[in-house]
Amino acid sequence: MSETKNINASITHELLTPLNIILGLTQILNKDNTLNSQHKEMVESIQRAGENLLSQINEIFDLPDSDADSCLVNKTISSKRFNTPIQMLIVDDIEVNRFMVKKLLSTYPDITIDEAADAQSAIDQIKEKKPHIVLMDIHMPDLNGFEVIKRIRKDSSYHDIVFVMMSADAKSYHEDQMNECEVDAYIPKPIRMNRLIGLLEHFAPKLFEHHQDEPDVPMVTQPDKLPDENFLQEVIRLARQGAYSEIKNMMEQLKTRQSEFMSFIRYLEQLLKKFQFKEIIDWINSSKTKAD
Repeated sequence: MSETKNINASITHELLTPLNIILGLTQILNKDNTLNSQHKEMVESIQRAGENLLSQINEIFDLPDSDADSCLVNKTISSKRFNTPIQMLIVDDIEVNRFMVKKLLSTYPDITIDEAADAQSAIDQIKEKKPHIVLMDIHMPDLNGFEVIKRIRKDSSYHDIVFVMMSADAKSYHEDQMNECEVDAYIPKPIRMNRLIGLLEHFAPKLFEHHQDEPDVPMVTQPDKLPDENFLQEVIRLARQGAYSEIKNMMEQLKTRQSEFMSFIRYLEQLLKKFQFKEIIDWINSSKTKAD
């Protein structure tokens, strides 16, 4: 039984690792305004196929639904808060995984990012630079992430560092290990932009106050019209998944079919551009209640 469990864990890790890369890169490409409409459609098709494959892998191997989970913060130990700027270290033996996180955060000037490709390099950089936040992959060839953190935590001078575990294998998360190693939080792969931003906001509340990708839009509490219930429930379902391209595609289709929902579409697109999926869910539910 134990051997079968280990085999399944190995298989899922090998499947989820490249899938994490595919879904991560599509998130980055979806934000690239230099792509023409044809290329954007191709990227969105790749993302939809990747999301579908992720759901099937989760179902086949009885994995927790990563779409239902958000980041897990270890409330028992993590009351740490930082002011800006923030120094971060990304530890992952796969280069493209490090690239993706850096690219997702590249528009935030108050974040300085260093990289480590293995456990020893991570330990050396942590001791030398003492970063505020370390994003640590669990599975690495020399030492796993938990062992690295154990070694660092032996020195009390590193107590203030926030350690966030990352893994494509949701079953690698164990609350007991988090407590034992004093891990501050866990974020599942594929890493969703909204989850990552939400997690960083928890530890550095002022980090995104002055980020101006898009101008602020007044809250529209009562749009002229709401689409039907089935449509709204599908948007909520996709928002819980962080499925940027699928929601965007729904808005484009709605524009061509029913122009009377333009106020709804414009406001939701503003939230979508900022990856504010929780706000999308809250706003739709609030609007539905007021419409009733």
